[in-house]
Amino acid sequence: MIVLSLDIGGTHLRIGAIDQCGTVLKFEKLPTASVIHSDHVLSNLSDFLRSFSAGLSVDGITIGFPATLDRSRRVVVQAPNIPFMENLPVCDYLQKEFSVPVFAERDVTFSLLYDVEKYQLPKEGMICGIYFGTGIGNAILLDGKPLTGRHGTAGELGHIPVPGCGIPCVCGNEGCMEAFAGGKALVRLQKALYPDTPVGEIFTRHRHDRPLLEVFDGMAVSVATEVNILDPDYILLGGGVLNMSDFPRSVLEELIIKHVRKPLPCRDLNLIFTEDEPEKSVLGGAVYARRNLEDGHVS
Repeated sequence: MIVLSLDIGGTHLRIGAIDQCGTVLKFEKLPTASVIHSDHVLSNLSDFLRSFSAGLSVDGITIGFPATLDRSRRVVVQAPNIPFMENLPVCDYLQKEFSVPVFAERDVTFSLLYDVEKYQLPKEGMICGIYFGTGIGNAILLDGKPLTGRHGTAGELGHIPVPGCGIPCVCGNEGCMEAFAGGKALVRLQKALYPDTPVGEIFTRHRHDRPLLEVFDGMAVSVATEVNILDPDYILLGGGVLNMSDFPRSVLEELIIKHVRKPLPCRDLNLIFTEDEPEKSVLGGAVYARRNLEDGHVS
C-alpha cells in the first residue's frame, strides 16, 4: 500500500510517497506558491500530485491543510494564509481525478499522530498537541481519534481572546492568542525592538528581556488553558518556535506549571517536548490515511 501524503503550509509544501511500513519512498519540499499559483487550486493540486506520483501505484491520498475544514473533513472552509483556498470540495474532486480514497485533515493533526507513534503513547485517553509555529497549532486526540467538534473547528487554541490585546488576527478578530504569542509575535518584536538581530537568534541574544518573557508567558497560558479545561493524559509541545536555537524550554515549563490548576492536574503533568523533523508531517499524514483505510472510512 502506497499513500501520497501532502502537507500544505503557508510558505512551504511537503509531499511524500509512503509505503505500508512507514518507509518514505520519495519526498520533496518546495514553495507552496510554486504549486498553488492560481485561483484554480484544485486543478493546481491535481496536476502536482499527478506529476509527483508518476510511475507509482497509489492506494490513497491524504492532505493536511493549515485551515478550517468542515466536520466531514471533505471540504476546506478557510485557509487564511493561502489565497483562493475557501469552500473547496478537495476530497471529492481529487477522488474523481485519481480514483482512490482521498482524506483531508488539519496539518497539526498529522504532526500529533506522528509524535504519538514516535513516543509510543497509548491510543486510549486524551492527548493534546500544541505546536507553536507562525500561529498556534492545536490538535486533540480522544482514544486515538481527532476531536472535531460540532462544526469541525475544535482545537482553535490560537484564537482564544487576550483581554486588552487589539492586534488584528488573520481570522478577522482582534486580540487572538496567536497574534500575542508564537511566531507572529516574535517577528513583530524583532522588527520593533531588535532590528539588528535575525529572528533565528532572538532567543540566543534576548531571551531574558521582558518582551520575550511576555511571549513565553502567553505560550504558557495557552497550554495551561487547555490543560485546565481538558485534563489530558499527555501534552505534546513542539513546532518551529520551540525548536529554535536556545529556546528556553525550562522557562516555558516553569510558566506552564505556574498557570496550571493546583493540586491537580498540575501535580501529575505529562509534558513531552517534541522535535521538528523534515518528513514528520507527511509520515503523520500516512498514519491518518492508513487508519482510515483499515477502518473502511472511504466515501
